[in-house]
Amino acid sequence: MKLRRLFGQRKAPIRSLWFFMLMAAMGWICISVTYFIYTVPGTANSYLYRFILMKTALFSSVRSAGADIVRIVRNSDSLDDSYKTDIGKAAETTTFLPQNFTFSPNETCPEKFKEMTGPFYVNMTEIPLDDIYANFSRIIDMGGRWRPKDCIPPFKVAFLIPFRKRHHHLPILLRHLLPMLMKQHLDFTIFLVEQSGEYPFNRAMLFNVGFTEAMKRDKFDCFIFHDIDHIPENDRTYYGCVDMPRHYATQLDIHMYHLEYEDFFGGVSGVGTSQFRKVNGFSNQFWGWGGEDDDFYTRIKQGGYNVSRPPDAYGRYQSITKNHLQEAQFLGRFSLLKHSAERNFIDGLNSLHYKTPIITLTRFYTNITVDLRPIKDLTSATEQTLK
Repeated sequence: MKLRRLFGQRKAPIRSLWFFMLMAAMGWICISVTYFIYTVPGTANSYLYRFILMKTALFSSVRSAGADIVRIVRNSDSLDDSYKTDIGKAAETTTFLPQNFTFSPNETCPEKFKEMTGPFYVNMTEIPLDDIYANFSRIIDMGGRWRPKDCIPPFKVAFLIPFRKRHHHLPILLRHLLPMLMKQHLDFTIFLVEQSGEYPFNRAMLFNVGFTEAMKRDKFDCFIFHDIDHIPENDRTYYGCVDMPRHYATQLDIHMYHLEYEDFFGGVSGVGTSQFRKVNGFSNQFWGWGGEDDDFYTRIKQGGYNVSRPPDAYGRYQSITKNHLQEAQFLGRFSLLKHSAERNFIDGLNSLHYKTPIITLTRFYTNITVDLRPIKDLTSATEQTLK
């Protein structure tokens, strides 16, 4: 009896120790997961999205298999082993080029060309910018401007690429994007909008700055907002100013080529110049990762516009994951998104203030370097802009 009491008394501290170790391990896991989500939110989001898709696919497969079994049992008496498929009726094929395809230097460029062959190989190998220079330096004007000579382009397109310490990714994007735009016979200019200073990355505000500075240089018909780490897979993804507002990157490889959610408007998107002005541009309040695209989508819907997307698999993109240093997550985005509709009229192009940027013309792009600072009083900033 004494031994039983002795061992019984010793079990209590041991159980407490195991409980303490278990709670400590769970706390460490929670802290690690929280830190991972905060520091690399894009990667965490892609993992979560893949898990959700796998779960949905698994449940769908189970339901489909169950339905097939029930169908077979119910129709077991009427099964016919001599089932035949009418293979004489092949699917109708449509040519990419329009009928009577012709064009001349005196005619407007069409939207389709024989050079636009569809899917192409995406090469993610990191290369120096000098390799791009060797291939395209003689045909692109300083500042990243190019226009076709064999027809009259109907639009002037400005590409805005938000940038900060992504020098390894820029040649990869240009290697794929430049020949694609030339095949489409677009009159385009590429602007690299680079953020300097110590504040967190503000992708949306960079787009507002890029829009403002680009319109000082030329009258563009539309703007393409293109993340530097999104590489298109299909040269038939037409970047002309049609069907705007338009969301291009609908099927991203890290999202298993599924649209992340119905209102998703991130990665690569485009709007007409008048549309961008009408919705007051992007918000200037999103510092860090996440939220600005959802806020911009609200502005577009509030402005009375419907978002279009590319057909079929034209919206397939690959994401550069190597040397991808991502900004920390912006935890205040949920609070801002709750009041997007109320804030749209005082937060955007009409409240934009920034120091005079440093503009440098390179062979492949116009570099706009700007030091961004938070706009604390939106009301006063808007009043100063209106004056």
